[in-house]
Amino acid sequence: MRRFILAFLLASVASAAAQERIVINPEAHYPEGPLWYGGRLYYTEMGADRVRAWDGRGNAVVWKRAGCGPTSIADGGAGTLIVLCHLQNTLARIDLSGATRAIIDRDDKGARFPTPNASINDRKGGIYFSSSGIFSPLAPAEGSVLYLPAGEDVPRRVATGIHYANGAALARDGRTLFVSEHLERRVLAYPVEDDGSLGLRRVFVLLDQVAPPGPRGWDVGPDGLAVDRRGNLFIAEYGAGRVLVVDGKGALIATIAIPERYVTAPAFGPDEARVFVTAPSNNTTPPFVGKVYSIANPVFRKD
Repeated sequence: MRRFILAFLLASVASAAAQERIVINPEAHYPEGPLWYGGRLYYTEMGADRVRAWDGRGNAVVWKRAGCGPTSIADGGAGTLIVLCHLQNTLARIDLSGATRAIIDRDDKGARFPTPNASINDRKGGIYFSSSGIFSPLAPAEGSVLYLPAGEDVPRRVATGIHYANGAALARDGRTLFVSEHLERRVLAYPVEDDGSLGLRRVFVLLDQVAPPGPRGWDVGPDGLAVDRRGNLFIAEYGAGRVLVVDGKGALIATIAIPERYVTAPAFGPDEARVFVTAPSNNTTPPFVGKVYSIANPVFRKD
């Protein structure tokens, strides 16, 4: 009888754990940049040069562009989306039918923005996005942040000197922009001005101070970011198989373990009870098959 009870309890625990982490796409090709938009989860597949959308039942291809290598999606306004083409150093404005409306490849000074990586909308409909630079610890800190005003197709550079600029997220009041400085293993915070420009940066959190680093390669660091209604920051730790959750003061309050090592980005649906996470299984073997998850939010509380 005791053996039966023990087996039942173990099975119940395993079942509950499985329900906490649901795979919504078991074969996504280097998934990144999830965005909840119009009742669907949009996400990119850098390894397949396409954008997909999950409607709760299945995943459909929304858009493709050979060589794009997309890594993020933002709301472009007027029924359009802005897709960051990481490998082509461009932004693509697309509509929901899959048509490409415009390709953006220069800032307001006529300069290129290499390897655009992550994006976030502000309350005005504008978009902040990161331009990473070279992914190498020996490379100079040439990453930057650009701002694309609502309804426009010419971004302007608002921050520079970042050692591989990666994830981006805004505080709930819109007054602070968080940016992952991947190769320094830290998240930066910039004050946001009324015109969209950014003030002097500060270090918001050092990953090695909130979570044991353990054995790791040089490529392990903060990737995609998301902020919940309570001001908690969710940090995808690329190469470490986890999402770190810190509060508004940068203190660690939860860790979400992910089976895949190369976790790229978190995002929320409308109620934040669950967090969507994109996670390639590796970063060396094409087409970089990974998974897209829906995971119970460990710090969610009903208002």
